[in-house]
Amino acid sequence: MIRHLALILALLAVPARAETPNLSAAPEGTPGSAAQLTLAQRAYAEALATGEVLPLLAAIHLARSVTLRPATGWERTTIGAAPDAAPNAAPDAARPGTPSAPDPASDAALTVARNLAGEDPDLQDLVFDLDAQMPRGRTLTAIEARADLAPGQTDDWRMPLFGEVSAEIALIGDGAGPLVLSVRDAGGATVCAHPATAAAVLCRLTPARNGFFTVAITNTGGTVNRYRLIGN
Repeated sequence: MIRHLALILALLAVPARAETPNLSAAPEGTPGSAAQLTLAQRAYAEALATGEVLPLLAAIHLARSVTLRPATGWERTTIGAAPDAAPNAAPDAARPGTPSAPDPASDAALTVARNLAGEDPDLQDLVFDLDAQMPRGRTLTAIEARADLAPGQTDDWRMPLFGEVSAEIALIGDGAGPLVLSVRDAGGATVCAHPATAAAVLCRLTPARNGFFTVAITNTGGTVNRYRLIGN
């Protein structure tokens, strides 16, 4: 937290450089915690669709290996008015902490795994072992913000990123409708973009220098979408 506050103070004193996109020529580095959570979410969705317990256990293990902390230094601005009667709308007071997509790290995911294991003793043992070893094996950390977004609205998240440090930004919606994800630097250049999809998506980038970036999330569906925004 202190590290992020120091970066924010430093950035406020430096004028934005808009001549070139704030992207480094250096490689993005190895996948990190946000990439792992994205993979876990995709595997979880696939396992639920097929009813396969082993991919589900793999997804649970990946998700439970990451410790999540609340995001600090991220500023959220919502653009556009919510429809008067948006389907599945939630009160504004519930927005910051509203649960989003089914989480493979949750107890509910383990319950699904137990149900899929059925009467198979080997599968039951795998589920038991996975439950017993958590959270002892957590080795990675990520930061997370949760919110919900009405149809047609856009959330802009302004966040500081360090120069020459690989950054990951994952978006996990509730799966009920499509979301659009894009990332812009302080000069307005788009440095990552994903078209509308209900699947979990990931942006990986390495800024050339310290700077503020804006992560834009747009709900192009017809219902309120609860989502998780995750950074490494």
